[in-house]
Amino acid sequence: MNRKILPPGKIVFSFLLIALTLSLFPRLAQSRIVNRIMAIVGNQVITSMNLRQAISVEYPQEEFEILPLKEQNSVIKRELDGLIDDLLIAQKAASLGISITDEDIEATIERVLKQNRMSQEMLEKALASQNLDFTSYRNKIGSDLLKAKFVSREVKANIIITSQEVLDYAEKNDLFTRDESVTLAQIFIPKGSPNAASGKANEIWKTIRKRLKNEENFFALASEFSEGPAASKGGRLGTFKRGNLLSEIEEVAYKLPLGEASQVISTSLGDHMIMISNRTGEDEERSLSPAAEEQIKGKLYEEKMEKALKNLGRDLRREYSIKIMQ
Repeated sequence: MNRKILPPGKIVFSFLLIALTLSLFPRLAQSRIVNRIMAIVGNQVITSMNLRQAISVEYPQEEFEILPLKEQNSVIKRELDGLIDDLLIAQKAASLGISITDEDIEATIERVLKQNRMSQEMLEKALASQNLDFTSYRNKIGSDLLKAKFVSREVKANIIITSQEVLDYAEKNDLFTRDESVTLAQIFIPKGSPNAASGKANEIWKTIRKRLKNEENFFALASEFSEGPAASKGGRLGTFKRGNLLSEIEEVAYKLPLGEASQVISTSLGDHMIMISNRTGEDEERSLSPAAEEQIKGKLYEEKMEKALKNLGRDLRREYSIKIMQ
């Protein structure tokens, strides 16, 4: 069970964690359990029994005892921080008139039982196997509900994601899309053709350039000279989205002025002269897909939520006194 509703506070412990481990779990210390005060938060206390029960939710005693000592200490610190957070929120919530009713707790427990197809008797047996009792479990449910209600009202309600923030994030992470495309025609001389023997300098290209200079129609010249499959259609190849053309042709196509014939472009297929009759997307406003926009909003929400919770933990620790007992 994850207790980290608030980020753990940076509390300097004045007691030895190894000694605390032995006092919390008697099988390690081989001594009687002593329920002593571990921390005072505002006007409430956290006892070693509270801490022992919180650890038992995450680790049954047998599992905890076989953890490396360093990991045991880490678990103890994390769970004590979690209990401190619980009391800080409970006290702040009370000052703001935020509360949870018995009906809220009962409804939640009923929902848990239904989802897990358990009876209350089965639940109590499962809790007992972890050295927990139903009353402690019920209190934990109440604490979690209060925490969720407090965070929803005091933190979530104040998190706002603006359209500008979404646009800025998209700009920074290059998430904008453009539906760019070009409509083009070509005059094509394939490799292996007798007319390709002299490449770009052959007489066909000289003739085509001269006649284009005399303002003859590109499509008519393509019908006359092109050896590609689209020659009968004036060399018209159609419309292509960015990424669907040979790289050598695409590089020229998105820079070539509309209606102007290119220089001869050599590719692995042969020699091409292209003309762009239409281009879309280049000057249009960049856009975000609905899925990308929702993804960005979710990411920004998580970032703001994490920051807000850290600030809340810091502010509550300044507002209420916390004393760790040696």
